[in-house]
Amino acid sequence: MAALTKREFIELALDGSKYLTWALDVEIYLASTKLQDTIIADSTSNAAQKAKALIFLRYHLNHDLKNEYLTEKDPYILWKSLKDRFDQQISLVLPQTQYDWLNLRFQDYKSVIEYNSTLHRIVSQLKLYKQEVSDKDLIKKTLSTFHASNLVLQQQYRAKNYTEHVELISALLVAEKHNQLLMRNHTARPVGSAPVLEAHHVAQSSNTRGNQGRGRGRGRGRGPSCGGKHGSNKNHNSRNKQRQSKNQEQPSSSNNHSGQQQTWYRCGCTGHWSRTCRTSKHLVEAYQQIIKRDKTRPKDESHHVALPEANALDNADDDDLMKYELEDYGDQE
Repeated sequence: MAALTKREFIELALDGSKYLTWALDVEIYLASTKLQDTIIADSTSNAAQKAKALIFLRYHLNHDLKNEYLTEKDPYILWKSLKDRFDQQISLVLPQTQYDWLNLRFQDYKSVIEYNSTLHRIVSQLKLYKQEVSDKDLIKKTLSTFHASNLVLQQQYRAKNYTEHVELISALLVAEKHNQLLMRNHTARPVGSAPVLEAHHVAQSSNTRGNQGRGRGRGRGRGPSCGGKHGSNKNHNSRNKQRQSKNQEQPSSSNNHSGQQQTWYRCGCTGHWSRTCRTSKHLVEAYQQIIKRDKTRPKDESHHVALPEANALDNADDDDLMKYELEDYGDQE
């Protein structure tokens, strides 16, 4: 005890709260240092031992409380004065502890560990206030406070005739763990359904095979010849750019399909591509003359005389049509 750098436990508060716990800690520490005789009447300890015990007691007191007992130089007198002043804590804390014991129920806690922790805390306080609690009382408290839905389970535990509360708590902990695993397996997949893990395994294996096949066919690799990971990314990006440029150059299928519905300037017909037009030469020339004729007419007459393009060939001059048909016939001969 040459130098007290830190407190061994919490100091005694000014109002004396938790005095019983503080007094028990002091008695244990003084016994470990063979100074327990310094706080009893008719002590045979020498002056050095009493001084060490007094320094320890004052070091674990509140600052204001230390000033109140500034003149006490005997550890026994200081110890007795504190006990007479704060020993009434038993009459203040004991009723609350007894109330907690009476209202303690196993069914109010979600886990066995929480219930067991609260139970031991209450029992320790009762023992601190000189009230003993046996294992028989603990077993009775636990089994009698089961939930009503666990009536059969409570009877089974009671039939085993446990003599120690530790054995009962151990059995409850094992049963709780098994119940958690059972519920986890039950909620993992619905009843009657196929195992989910096998389905994922099969899909994964098929995907890996397909990826391997495509990788071998296209010659993709991660070796130095392929440029490694960065080289493959560069090749992939360049291929994407080439595809985008091709898509921009070529008209989309929707635009090409819509082109079939347009009226072509060459023949005036619809329903075919302009580059695959098979209309006869004389019909094309007749259609072109009609277009030129419509353009040379005045604007006022064009609105009244112009006919739809679909019927343009029907209104062509019979002489012109006959002329071109004869020419085509002569060409064929």
